[in-house]
Amino acid sequence: MRGKFLLCTLFSVLLLGGTVTVAGAREAAPVDLGAFRGDSHSHATGINDAGAVVGAYSTVAERTIAVRWNPDGTHTRLAIPAGYSDAEARAINAKGFVAGSAYAPQFGRRPVVWRPDGSFTELGLPDRIGNPEVTAINSAGIVTGTVTTDPSRVRRAASWDANGVMTLLPLLSGDSYSAATAINDAGVIVGTSGDQAVRWNADGTVVRLAPLPGDSRGSAGGINNAGVVVGGSGARPVRWAADGTVTALPTLLPGNPAGDAKAINDSGVITGNSRVASGRHSAVIWDAQGAITDLGTLPGHVQSTGAAIDSRGVVVGSSDGESKFGQHAVRWTTPNGITDLGRSFPRYERSEAFAINARGQVIGESLSPSGLPQPVTWKSPGAIEDLSPDKNRRQAVAINAHGVIVGADIIRKMRRAIRWEPDGTITTLTMPEADTDHWQASGINDSGVIVGSGRPRLGSTQPIRWAQDGTPVFLPLPPGEASGNANAIDNRGVIIGNSGPRPVRWDSEGKVTELNGLPGATYTTATALNNRDEIVGHSGYHPVRWNPDGGITTLPVPEGARTCEARGINDSGVAVGFCESGADGLPGQALRWAPDGTVTVLPALPGGHRTKANGINGRGEIVGESENGEGQVHAVRWPAVTGSAEVR
Repeated sequence: MRGKFLLCTLFSVLLLGGTVTVAGAREAAPVDLGAFRGDSHSHATGINDAGAVVGAYSTVAERTIAVRWNPDGTHTRLAIPAGYSDAEARAINAKGFVAGSAYAPQFGRRPVVWRPDGSFTELGLPDRIGNPEVTAINSAGIVTGTVTTDPSRVRRAASWDANGVMTLLPLLSGDSYSAATAINDAGVIVGTSGDQAVRWNADGTVVRLAPLPGDSRGSAGGINNAGVVVGGSGARPVRWAADGTVTALPTLLPGNPAGDAKAINDSGVITGNSRVASGRHSAVIWDAQGAITDLGTLPGHVQSTGAAIDSRGVVVGSSDGESKFGQHAVRWTTPNGITDLGRSFPRYERSEAFAINARGQVIGESLSPSGLPQPVTWKSPGAIEDLSPDKNRRQAVAINAHGVIVGADIIRKMRRAIRWEPDGTITTLTMPEADTDHWQASGINDSGVIVGSGRPRLGSTQPIRWAQDGTPVFLPLPPGEASGNANAIDNRGVIIGNSGPRPVRWDSEGKVTELNGLPGATYTTATALNNRDEIVGHSGYHPVRWNPDGGITTLPVPEGARTCEARGINDSGVAVGFCESGADGLPGQALRWAPDGTVTVLPALPGGHRTKANGINGRGEIVGESENGEGQVHAVRWPAVTGSAEVR
């Protein structure tokens, strides 16, 4: 049974003494419950004449990862500075140096250059400059891109010399923003100033590249060593000769000249994209005479784009499928056509288990191919069943021993409490008042009594209990409180929830009692209860358990762990939960607490590290999620414990 709420209070506290254990030989490995089949997500942005390609790929567990595809067909993950979580490689020069950016929420973006041996250097950022997006690097190691200037938050084109020193590039007269996209070996940079295509000469001067007659705006995307520039004029792909003369490039769709030229090699061959039917675009090349060729997409994909081209005419870019995470890095060559560079990366799969009943049926959610979370149930490992086959947005949050599930129907961001019968029939629960526009169910007991909350249009959120026959009633609140939620219910009819900022407990007669939090905690949440009047949750960043007399106990956690919660407890007093993160790169950890307070770190799927536990049934089976060795996150079930190795 699940639920969350806040509390700010000061009370006496007990610290539950206990030992910390780690998974030992008798600690059962988790069972992978599976997820809906997803897709990979990757793109290629640069190629050099040796055939090395750079770009990035994404996984559920590890976000965005900078990668280099090597000429021998292998790929290398590029290291990033400590503390950063994401990175993207954007360009590679003839010597194998790669330019890109690293990102972390607490640090923002940081420009990075990777050497051929995989080591890296962070480029300089002057004060009041941030959020760099590196786009290109030439053979001399000069890097270009775009930064944000403070306090005005204006985007400006910039370059970094071989020593990593940054310079802002000048603007056209009257402009306030700019962006740099490419650089040649002579140090000439192209991009935009305002809404005009421009060239920055090696001496630092800026020159406007005129658009086609009748167009008022332009953009430059690539430049070769002869000084020929490619880009767009209005919505049309164009080429500027070294003297600035602009020429329109042909497109694939007669009568619709939309497209964009992205890059050009020293032979004058250009790549980019051209509009095709249904408002989509396809990767193309234009030869030195301007003739266009459609490069196509991967089988089953709907559009593509060319991003970079080498001296042999090899193009790299991306091909997009229908799903949200269906972009694949690709390479086009004359003899072999299109090659999927993203095929070796893990699929973008994610699922999470929320609760398990006495019969071992599990509920949770999994990402659909479109990228939206879908409610699902597992009656056995790998047998994933969609609880919303009509693809409506729904959420399943609790299940009882008979397989009855409750949750919410989500319609235009509004929620309606619903119940699934074991045969899949869905019923919308009624409200105590007709004038209510938002309500949801959050818990159910084995008698079929349901709890949740609802918000009348002209009032505050109120806790609700639905009787076995579906009759709803509002639950009382403590004196002086105007709002609250009911989050979970046990088989004796005892309910936990919150009232205003405080956690509360309703007995079977509906009498409400406030619960205590840890001293100094700014918030407290109660998440689950068992049939012995024991409640678990967290207060501040500490997992806690309330005894039947209301006394609060802090549960121990592994050394270095922080941001921890207890999320479930069974009638034997075994509790489960997790720590989201910890010091020194400690990953998220699923935890089990024995009744005496001994805490065990639950093992991950083979090759994985991060885990999370959400619920436990009477047999001691635990459910949650685990990263696997391919960077995916799958719902898992940990079998009941048979023993563990203690570390004191």
